Formats: sequence, C-alpha cells, structure tokens
Amino acid sequence: MFVSSSASENSNLSINSIGKLPEESSVLVVGAGGIGCELLKSLALCRFGSIAVIDLDTIEVSNLNRQFLFRREHVGQPKASVACDSIRRICPSIHIEPFHGDVLTDPRFDMSFYQQYDLIINALDNVQARQHVNRMCLLCSKPLIDSGSTGYNGQATLIFKGRTQCYDCIEKPKQQRTYAVCTIRNTPSQPIHCIVWAKFLYNQLFGDNEDPNNEDVTPDSDDPENANNELEYKTNGHHRVSTRDWIHKEMEEFDPKRIFNKLFFDDIIYLTSMKNLWEKRRQPIPIEYGKACLVKEKNQNGQGDHDESTMPKITDQRIQSISDYVQMFIDSVNDLKQRSDKQREIALTTKEPTFLVWDKNDDADLRFVTASANLRAYIFGINLTSKFDVKSMAGNIIPAVATTNAIVAGITVLQARKILATLSRLSHAPTLTSISHLTNVFISTDRKTGGIIQSIPLEEPNPSCIQCSDLEQPVRVRINMSLFTVSALYERVIRNHLKMNKPDVIIADGSGRILISADDDEDEQMMLKTLDQFKLMNGTILLCEEDCDDDTNEALTQNMKIKLMLEHTDTIKDIDDYIIVDGHVIGEIKQIKQSLKRKLPDADNDDDDDDDNIQHLDDYQNEINIVKKTKRLLTTPNEHNNNNNNNSDSIHMLR
Repeated sequence: MFVSSSASENSNLSINSIGKLPEESSVLVVGAGGIGCELLKSLALCRFGSIAVIDLDTIEVSNLNRQFLFRREHVGQPKASVACDSIRRICPSIHIEPFHGDVLTDPRFDMSFYQQYDLIINALDNVQARQHVNRMCLLCSKPLIDSGSTGYNGQATLIFKGRTQCYDCIEKPKQQRTYAVCTIRNTPSQPIHCIVWAKFLYNQLFGDNEDPNNEDVTPDSDDPENANNELEYKTNGHHRVSTRDWIHKEMEEFDPKRIFNKLFFDDIIYLTSMKNLWEKRRQPIPIEYGKACLVKEKNQNGQGDHDESTMPKITDQRIQSISDYVQMFIDSVNDLKQRSDKQREIALTTKEPTFLVWDKNDDADLRFVTASANLRAYIFGINLTSKFDVKSMAGNIIPAVATTNAIVAGITVLQARKILATLSRLSHAPTLTSISHLTNVFISTDRKTGGIIQSIPLEEPNPSCIQCSDLEQPVRVRINMSLFTVSALYERVIRNHLKMNKPDVIIADGSGRILISADDDEDEQMMLKTLDQFKLMNGTILLCEEDCDDDTNEALTQNMKIKLMLEHTDTIKDIDDYIIVDGHVIGEIKQIKQSLKRKLPDADNDDDDDDDNIQHLDDYQNEINIVKKTKRLLTTPNEHNNNNNNNSDSIHMLR
C-alpha cells in the first residue's frame, strides 16, 4: 500500500519526542475582533486541543459586517463569550474558554496565566496592548505570533525570546499626527484641523479640563504671524476670554446658546482683530446663534449640493445644512451636560473619574464633534465633513477588510503549526529546538516588493531594545497598585532593597515617560500619588538607571541598570506592603554590587544590612498564606515584638 510522504512525516512526528500535534497543544488568542474571529474558526477546524480567548469589548452593530461569529441578537454581549459559544456550535467537542477582561489591567492575566499555554497569538488592534503581551511572553519565554492588518496589508510575525526581534525592537510610527497649536486655534485650513479643535473643546466642556495636554481652544494672540499686531488688537475693544477658565463659571449657569455664541461669534470676532493673520488668508466670518439657525446652505463654497441621484443613501454619510448642525450642537451639548452631571455624582461614592472621556462609538460624543467641527469649518470657508467621515478621522480608524483578515488568520494558523512542530513533547516547559526554517509573513498590495504574500527571514533581537536586551531578568515586585505610592516604590523598593542611590526610573512601555528623574527635586505631591494614578498596570516594566559620579563616587553602582516588574494583587491591603518574588535576581544584583564596591573603596559598607531581612515568594498561594501570617504576627503579644524589634521585615510581606 502506498503511503504519502506527508502521511509518513505526520506518523513520525506523532511518535517523535520533537514536535507537538495541534490536538496536544494549548493556544491563547488575545483579541476576538476581525482577525480573532477568523483565527478561532481556523484553529478549531485544525483541531487545536485547547483554546483560550481574551477580549475586553462587547459586540457593536458596526462589528457585524466582518466579525462573522456574531449576530444582531448578540449586540451588547461580551465578544469572548459569544465567540466561544459560536465555535462550540461548529466543533462541539472542542475545549475553548472565554475570558472577558482587559489584558492590560486584569490581575488574572499574570505570568502564571501565560505559562499555561504552548503558544500565544495576538489579534489586537492597539499598540499598548500588543506591547504588554509582548513583554509577558518574553518574561515567560513563550513563543508569540503577532498578527495584524491595515486595509489590504497584513502580517503574521514570530517572536521568540532572545532569538528574534520582539514587538518593541522596531520603533513604531506615531499613532496620531500632531498639528501646530496656533493652526488649530487660529488658522485652520483643513477639515482635520477643525475636528482636532472640536475634540479639544469636548475635553474642556466635559472632559478632564485640568489635563495640561488638552489645549485651550481660545484664539491665541501669541501666534508668531501676529507679532507686529499687538497694539491694534488690544485697543479695538475685544478681549481674549480663555475657554478653559470661562467654562468653570458657565457650567454653573448652563446655557448652550451662550456657549455657541462664545465659540462661534465672540472668539471669532477676537480672532479677526489679529489683522496680520488675514493678509494672505480668507478672514473667518463670525456667526451668532439666531442667524445660524436660519442658514440652510451646506457650505459657503456650494459643497454638498447633490441631486437625488447622487446623494448618499446612508444618513451619516450626508452633509447636513448649517442649521442642522446648529441643532445637533445644542442637542448634543444638552445630552452631554446631563451625562456629565451624573458622572460627577457617581464619582462621589466610587473611584470613577469626575469627567467624561470621548468615545468615537458614542453617538452623543460623535454628534458633538461633528457639529462643532462643521460649524467652525463653515466659519473659515472649509469644506464640511459627514458624520461618517468625522468618526473615521477623529477616531483614527483604519479600514478593516474581511478578506485580508481571513488571509492573515490562515497564515497565522500555519505559522502556529510550524512553531508547534519545533516544541519538545517531553518537557513540561516546552522549548524551541530550531527556528531556522521559520519566517515572518507579510501581505502587501505593493507589487514592487514582490508577491502579495511574502516570507521574510527572522531578524536578530535589537541590542538596544529595553524589552529583550541582555539586561538582568526583571525583579518582580508584587504590590497593590491602588495603595502603593511612588514614594514607597522609590524609597522602600528601589533605594532600600535594590540599593540604588538616585536613579532615573523610566516606564518601559515605548513612550519614554520618566516616572522619577534623578536630576529633578522630588515633587512631594507627585510622590504621594498611587501607581495606578500614573496608569501603571499589572506587568509594567520600569527601567532603573544609575550612573556613578566619578568625582564624588556618590552612587554605589556604576552605569547600573535594573528592570523592575510590577505585579498587581488585591490581597495586599496595607499601603506600605509589598512582596519580592524573585530571590535569585536579588542575589545576582547583590553580587554585582559587591563587585562594584570593591572598585569603590570609599563607598559605605553598611547598605546591605537589611538584605538578610528579605525573603521571597515563589507562588500565589504562598502569598495568601503570608498575608494571613503577617496579620497574625501583627496581633501577637508585645513580648514577640520586644524580642525581635529589628526584624519586622523578616517575613515575605515587607513593610
């Protein structure tokens, strides 16, 4: 009987110690959107033994055209749960488990969670979440496939710790284009300028008005083009009234019509007084509320004058009249004011913010930005924009193509099978044997680069990448993010236990944000804030860098870098408690420091006295037991405290 070579290979594979079959494998899929739905279907049909899926979102009507596991009756339900139910109907015998939660902040998704799976697949649509999963897979030494699509282009790239580039090895393009503030405030010339202005306005009316990143929308006389016009605009009777300041009082005497006149009449009158700005530009024309209600035209340029045959059939794709946008503005302002008042009431008894956050999928939010942007565009003689297009531009939406998603998902599953074929079947912690035959796969419609589907060789890790460089393994510190302060982190963990003198502490999320600067004096108010107020989350990596002053030997370490991984737990209830998880890493750091001290004879030698009081935690169950033990110790008779006054830190829970 003839046996095909492929069948023979599969037979050998099944009895060999190298290579896992899909039926024996467990896969974690992060994301159940466009690519995620296709992935789950393909994984199930390829008989992968165990699948888990994480997704934070609920199903929206806009998902139904390409996310085929969902139906209209599922709108409002969690994507992960519905996707798993749909897959079970396709493959009743499959083991598939949903997790509805935020992969960034949910404490369930810690290192032990990722370690359960042979392979992790990203099907995410935002950079921050992808960076987080990338970090977790590097820490767990788990293979990761990062899949994604942009229009007709897509990719399925492979990430192996220490052997390939990770997600952060290549600098990502900025997610949002920035525009000069003076252009947004004073001299818009494109629809996007008006849309950005409208989003700033939303934040000043209903959002976090104290956030310094939210620019004031009021015209700015400091515009460089207005430098020689200072005396004229100060004497013509018009004065600048900051919207940021004005709104505090106005919200108490709430009147949408007054807000309209402030933004589209008073501020424009003030703007026209800056004569230098309009020497080579069309001067904006202010409009009062009463007159604006009577304007039936759609643009001062005649844009939007369609006959019935060419007018878009979908209402959101139509350009409305100015009077329609006036009414849209008034209605949306009223709706958002009611919601804002309710949000403030909720914040009094919960940890919810006191302000609203703009959401492209919220109808009132979108109507407000659409109306505000188009009224400003009309005043400046700029073409108007439909609600449909405003959503795309304001939300930075990349068009999703179902066919591309299906191709990417199919390639990703093929990549997964290739990876499984390289895993050892004999180890509880499978390791890759050889990756020389693996490649990254890209889909591109640019025929100049070759075929539509291209295999690209894997590249070596970037030595300057913070996430996968050869720095020491991170020190894992378990804390309660909502209780632990920046001051406690700096003084107790970094300076006391890591024995660093005054390092820079950088948030290693690709943003380059500095949490604590060695060059600046410590801001007391900032240091007293809890870590969650800086949006630090479970799995955040901090890079602590310290340089030695060669003249004073002020620091005890020379050019030392230590990674610190923050792990959140709700089991810690006291603000100063924390747990050091990895003892061997601390030991390595101590050895490095002892070596450095021998090179610095003038350095103090008593800074390791507290190290003997540190014990370390290796599993979550011990953590719970230790918390209980700590509580018992705190309530023991006084003689115990008298016998051991200097060793209160000698348990795993550190104070």
